[in-house]
Amino acid sequence: MLAQKKRETKETGIDVTVETEGSGASRIETGIVLLDEILSAFASGSKFDLTVSARGDLQTGDHHTTEDVGITLGSAIGQVIKSGLGSASVPCGQALARAAVRFGEPGFRSDFTFRARELGGVSLENFGHFLRSISYAANFTLAIQADGGDDKSKMLAMSLALGRAVARAKRDE
Repeated sequence: MLAQKKRETKETGIDVTVETEGSGASRIETGIVLLDEILSAFASGSKFDLTVSARGDLQTGDHHTTEDVGITLGSAIGQVIKSGLGSASVPCGQALARAAVRFGEPGFRSDFTFRARELGGVSLENFGHFLRSISYAANFTLAIQADGGDDKSKMLAMSLALGRAVARAKRDE
């Protein structure tokens, strides 16, 4: 199923298209290198085709863009998936991530830490905001955790695990 969402704020302009019957192809342009990789990993894990175009006030940092991309992506996912639950465990390098989702009620629980404060243009404290934004906008509860490995491996493992968990929840509808 195809879902398209746009979000315009004073700080950002976001366009997201999600095709849940895709192959994991992605076309991502957020202006933030690591956020592009995170979104591509989500698309790959879910096998959803994902197009994201974002412009934001990056001169003030990544917060608005990262959060608004999460809100818009979550809104698109929530447009096509209303119920179901799924989970996944995914390794990446030396990291292991686990994600579980249940559609129908927003919630968020996380258990991960990062060593650095910033990586690839993303303030790492914003990664949790990004995940929470997706789950609340899509109307699902997300429990996610990661340990081991370096910060990037943890983030990519969590993105892949989240994608797989959401895809499994879609099949569980």
